[in-house]
Amino acid sequence: MLNGIGSSVLRNLITSNAVITPAVNNKSAQNALTAEASTKVTFSEASDAIAAIYKIVPAQVQSSVGVTSSLQAQLNGAAQSKGVGMNGLGSTLLSNLVNNRGDVTLSVPATDAVNAAQSSSQSALALTVMTQSGVQVSLQMTRQQGGMVVELKTSGGQLNTDEAASIGKLSAGLQTALDGLDSSTTKLDISDLMKFDSSQLKSVDLKTDLRSGNSVTQSLNLHADDQERWLGFHNGDVSIKLDTDMSKLTQAGSAAQQQAALDKWAAKFDQAASRGHGNSDMLSLFKESFRALNTTEGKANESINTQRVKSIDANAAKNGAISGLADFSATYQQTPVAGNPYKPEEEDTFSLNVAQKTTSQTQGDTQHLTQQTLFKLKASFHTALDSDAPAKLNALKSSQNYKYHLIDDEERSQTAVTQNKKGELTANYSQQLTQNETVKRYQLAKLIDSVQIPHSAKSESTRSFAAAQFDAQI
Repeated sequence: MLNGIGSSVLRNLITSNAVITPAVNNKSAQNALTAEASTKVTFSEASDAIAAIYKIVPAQVQSSVGVTSSLQAQLNGAAQSKGVGMNGLGSTLLSNLVNNRGDVTLSVPATDAVNAAQSSSQSALALTVMTQSGVQVSLQMTRQQGGMVVELKTSGGQLNTDEAASIGKLSAGLQTALDGLDSSTTKLDISDLMKFDSSQLKSVDLKTDLRSGNSVTQSLNLHADDQERWLGFHNGDVSIKLDTDMSKLTQAGSAAQQQAALDKWAAKFDQAASRGHGNSDMLSLFKESFRALNTTEGKANESINTQRVKSIDANAAKNGAISGLADFSATYQQTPVAGNPYKPEEEDTFSLNVAQKTTSQTQGDTQHLTQQTLFKLKASFHTALDSDAPAKLNALKSSQNYKYHLIDDEERSQTAVTQNKKGELTANYSQQLTQNETVKRYQLAKLIDSVQIPHSAKSESTRSFAAAQFDAQI
């Protein structure tokens, strides 16, 4: 059974006058929630920025600055690298912005040694940072058969000292992210990039693309501003899309509350992977990026703690009546694998779709808030006929003794919060879980039986809370 986020939050609430009554269950509102990630979430190869970088011809580009011996060594290492990080060159240029704010172009033409090291591998990177004053800093890097080019350009004005320092501080986060993408066990470590100084910087966009010949082997598209965060990532094993709404951060809770909620989501993902035989290594990429995009308490604390007017979302977040997370949608899909050579159409699959949506309205002195969550798991996999161990299948009919599992689970929850003019809250919680598993048993490729294993559960409860205390507006 998948344990609900909302139910555990409500069970842990400490209230002065808890009451239990039948919960309001708005089924039509629950069923309206889907887990489709934003249409803005695309992969890097679909962007004009990456296409433009690959059109750069290294042989036609010349370095614009003198190259020291240490920089030349870094350039040579970058030219022979095979990932998107290019030996830390981008981070070096960003960190140098404090002392040197001029445009920089670096180029290494192709040599026989470089071409041999590269084989058919090529990469492109585009980092774009927009400051609050409207200045744009763009970093472009590409490594191709014709050589390597790195360009750092500023447009729309001149960086001031604080802006240059803020962009310089991104260098460590950029390097951490690129090192993760280039490591033998890929990581999506983008948490430091999400901590940029929003008083100086308006938005950060990072696109990376890695190819072998004409085939894209890895793609990242990351965006963050004060309205929205999104991430699209894929490689040969997995496709991930996430979208987080940053426009209503009064519903975001404290750091401790958010981390507790994110821990519960991580546990749900792990539980689903166990039930659906998901790839734990690929799922870790999803969990890392999901946590990074949905850790927003640092940007929400001021708006929550200094409000004189206790809006219902801030009050509910302060009390812990809602999750404490900003709204989000996310999809995770592993690349289908033909797990049975004898029947290649019988694939091993695993996918997750999750979402949270919050709406509020006011009627006279009463405020209403509804927070819905959705968790969907779909999976299919093969196991041995006499155990849950992986089946040993090949193209021979004699190997076709196995069970084929098909899983389709869905969990929906809704928290309906009402606040009176005194700031007192009543939270009605409902949860609906439906699980369906079909197990087909084969002997010598012949279906001997097919069993359906359904499970469903409902829970409802109501809690009351005294008005939360807020700091006075400074």
